[in-house]
Amino acid sequence: MSLPVRRPFGVGFLSILIMIAGVLDVLASLSLLLDRNDDELLEALDVSQGNLTSYAVVSLGIGIIVVLVGFALRTAANWARLVVAIVAVARLITLFWVVAGLHSVHWYHAIWPTVLYLLVAGYLLFDDDARAYFGQRV
Repeated sequence: MSLPVRRPFGVGFLSILIMIAGVLDVLASLSLLLDRNDDELLEALDVSQGNLTSYAVVSLGIGIIVVLVGFALRTAANWARLVVAIVAVARLITLFWVVAGLHSVHWYHAIWPTVLYLLVAGYLLFDDDARAYFGQRV
């Protein structure tokens, strides 16, 4: 019987950051839902009330999932590590789409989140301590 692998600092820190990001998504989504009838907001965003409501509901769901993934990372759930990697690849694909399709807009704003996601996924997938932590059997 082997001793359980202790959670690496990086995994604990990243899980907390992921949970904070999820909570912020939830709060922002709730704020949008509460303000979906604000004519000034709708005009500034150039969207309809239905579009804003749909975006807020989807964002709320994603925020809740992100919080759950953060908790799962803390419990060494391998699926959570894979979800983070999938999100990193999706961000990379999105970056290519933004650069190709919206080159005149400030496409470079999409680079930093993509780089961060790729660094996080790289750490979770390839760091020896992280791999040992997620590879343990409870």
